[in-house]
Amino acid sequence: MAYFTSKLGKTFYIKKGRKGKTPIIGCHGGPGGTHNSIAPLLELATDRQVVVYDQIGSGKSSATKSEHWTIETFCKNLDDLANHLGYDEFILHGASWGGTLILEYFKRYPKKVKGLIFHSSLISSKVWVADAQRLINKLPKKYVEIIKCCEKVGATDSKVYKEAMDVYYKKHCCRDLKAYEQKKKGKKKINFNEELYMYMWGPSEFCPTGTLKKYDGTPILKKINIPTLFMSGQYDEATPEAAKSFSKKVKGAEFKVIKCCSHSSFREDKAQTKKIMSNFIKSHQI
Repeated sequence: MAYFTSKLGKTFYIKKGRKGKTPIIGCHGGPGGTHNSIAPLLELATDRQVVVYDQIGSGKSSATKSEHWTIETFCKNLDDLANHLGYDEFILHGASWGGTLILEYFKRYPKKVKGLIFHSSLISSKVWVADAQRLINKLPKKYVEIIKCCEKVGATDSKVYKEAMDVYYKKHCCRDLKAYEQKKKGKKKINFNEELYMYMWGPSEFCPTGTLKKYDGTPILKKINIPTLFMSGQYDEATPEAAKSFSKKVKGAEFKVIKCCSHSSFREDKAQTKKIMSNFIKSHQI
């Protein structure tokens, strides 16, 4: 565990393994989340170094102001980390919003990236919302109505809306109920930045109102010319259908479904999640 310092403050990171094959840098979700959600990625450090970190503004990293809550800032923070570690080339893993980050990083620094792993990733907000609406419509009717009405009148902080969120989350965000409850209780402890999440995303996973509301990274996909993996849980809010369609836009990309999992596959089935990534890396010898 360590820190490096930049103009924005200190960034916390964990590095595991010895120098060997191409290192991996993992980018967590949120925005506003922490490395805890992707910590099992460190277990891939058998023949290389693996690094996870708390993006600037959340977790154990320095707090930042809203003027710095931009894609550009987070790409710079990631590049500063890579430079601090002395990495000229690396594989990027991005979970949820982390997938947005690694896609945007590749757009800016394509020569540094030797492989991309999109893990239940946000690539297009329009697609995400459309999929979310389809999943919401499969919930019991009363919850569908609650979500619809609360969002219409701006009552997304109401008790009934949060109850409906829980129903959706337990189906599509984390199906391991014990892990889900621990995740909810642990948010304050790990310093999940709710304000940052609200600013860039919104009041719930399925209601973007922030700066990423109209995000669309699909035009970048056709520019990717390196080994790429798209993986998504069987019941994921980042649906397998969407991940598969995105993979088809990248020449030679692979697509894998993480069976019996939702958005939190590291919590639900760590072994299967790791195996998919490990097989991908080995098959491309990166």
